[in-house]
Amino acid sequence: MEHEPSEHPQPDALFQKPAGILLLALILLLAGIASALTAMRFAVRGREVEVPDLIGKTQEEAQRILEAQRLVLRAAMGKRFNETIPEGRILDQNPKPGSRLKTNRSVRILLSLGPRRFPVPNLVGTSLRAAQLTLGQRGFAIGRTLYAHTGDGEPSTVVYQYPPPGSQEGSDPSVNVLISLGLLEQYYIMPDLLGQSADLVESKIQAEGFRLDKVTMRRYPGAPGGVVIQQKPQAGYRVSKSDTILLEVSQ
Repeated sequence: MEHEPSEHPQPDALFQKPAGILLLALILLLAGIASALTAMRFAVRGREVEVPDLIGKTQEEAQRILEAQRLVLRAAMGKRFNETIPEGRILDQNPKPGSRLKTNRSVRILLSLGPRRFPVPNLVGTSLRAAQLTLGQRGFAIGRTLYAHTGDGEPSTVVYQYPPPGSQEGSDPSVNVLISLGLLEQYYIMPDLLGQSADLVESKIQAEGFRLDKVTMRRYPGAPGGVVIQQKPQAGYRVSKSDTILLEVSQ
């Protein structure tokens, strides 16, 4: 007796169909991921613009050019002397022209002071305010300002500058100065003056440049007249020549 062929697939076919479906689904998934990544790259790229060339432009011109590119002009990085770029025009920029930048990001600029017209003026002996005015009149500016006790120069005046007076080198307009705080105060250890002759002590104090207040006279039992019976500061204390020494002397 002949049997009709079964309509059911062989066991091998039952395992082949799902494998094919999974492979097709995997291919479609990978294609979707690749498409999404490409779209993201184009989206990010679309928010970037090319940085325009601002060299030689005024700040106002640069502002209009950057606004057209949806970029922002930030404060100048500083100023420099330059023999070719006129005063007030852009000497350098960051980022450089041609680089790519996301929109709404900033571009910083460096301005030209034009050709250097004056040598560095002499500031030694002047106050900080006077030095600032003198420099401003010649296209310079105060750079670093340091303070220190010095052995020469009046307090609150310039005792050193860099670049030195008369210099005509370099493009940096800033001049660094050192302001004197006066002589560094020296300190001494107060000696024991009790029982010593007041006349001798007074003459020594004045001869060595210390300040002596009016001497107070009072009776002190058991002490001979004219000797020191009390002192301020007391022996062993640190004193300077700006301090005042007080003495009590027995009558």
